[in-house]
Amino acid sequence: MDTTSSLAEGVLTIFLVILLAIGLKKVKVLNKEHSMLFSKIVVKITLPALIFSSLIGQSFNSAYLKMALVMVLVETGIGILAWAVARSLRLSSVETGALILVSAFGMSTMLGYPLISQTFSGDLQAMQEAVVTSEFGVGFLLFIFGPLIAMYFGGSGVDNKVILRSAGRFIISPVFLSLILGIAFSFVTIPQTNEAYLIGSRVLDVIAQANTLMVAMAVGLMIVPKVTGRHLLFVSLAVLLKLLIKPALTFLMVENTQFTEMMKEIIIIETAMPSAILGAVFAKQYNCNPELVSTTVVVTLIVCLFTVPVLYFFLF
Repeated sequence: MDTTSSLAEGVLTIFLVILLAIGLKKVKVLNKEHSMLFSKIVVKITLPALIFSSLIGQSFNSAYLKMALVMVLVETGIGILAWAVARSLRLSSVETGALILVSAFGMSTMLGYPLISQTFSGDLQAMQEAVVTSEFGVGFLLFIFGPLIAMYFGGSGVDNKVILRSAGRFIISPVFLSLILGIAFSFVTIPQTNEAYLIGSRVLDVIAQANTLMVAMAVGLMIVPKVTGRHLLFVSLAVLLKLLIKPALTFLMVENTQFTEMMKEIIIIETAMPSAILGAVFAKQYNCNPELVSTTVVVTLIVCLFTVPVLYFFLF
């Protein structure tokens, strides 16, 4: 099976589990509030297990840091483009900040990892590429510039202490700690016959394999479609910038011999992910039009289920 078919199957798998979550919400087995529980399980348990198990399985490849740098450059470029578009259309300050948040940062961790693990099933190298690219290229940047953008354009004023606390929360989070520990252990040679290692690996694999289910359930319970005519232009701009222009720009930047075919495929998938949920959190905290940001997160989430395989088909 080629990668395009695997990607389409991965998208379909996640989509069907999302539909299951929506169905369970409809029959009141689960409710929207349960999405927070599933999200906590992802962030604190299944995602760290996935990251750690992906990194300790093979030697760390510093070449993947180039992919992270590409992510940083693309996010910065899209953020500037979103600002320029907002200024040209004379959007308000809060709408400008909201457009930057939903256009620059994506769910490369929350949804990207499950999709990549489905597409490149059992390939530890693919997951290592995805983890290093996302955590160094998206995570830290989002925790620093997310609140900064929301504060500045939301009119709250920039508070350096808040930004430092946000960055600190990322550094001590289970996700980042699992990244650092995973990289450290990737340089340690552990005998494959070691009983403790084998049992630990099996436990980690079981927990990591639950990540796709937990993410899809959290996303399905979160979805509440709500797009009014007032939102239509904004959401359309976000879809264009986040789901189409961003991956296309990334493709142009990695179209050289420094990057293998799989590296290109993974970074395109990660940049084609929907707007980051954390963007809505920061928008709410600092009054940067949280309703508009939340609506856009949901819409880009739904639309990306169609744009990701289509983009991949045309680019590869």
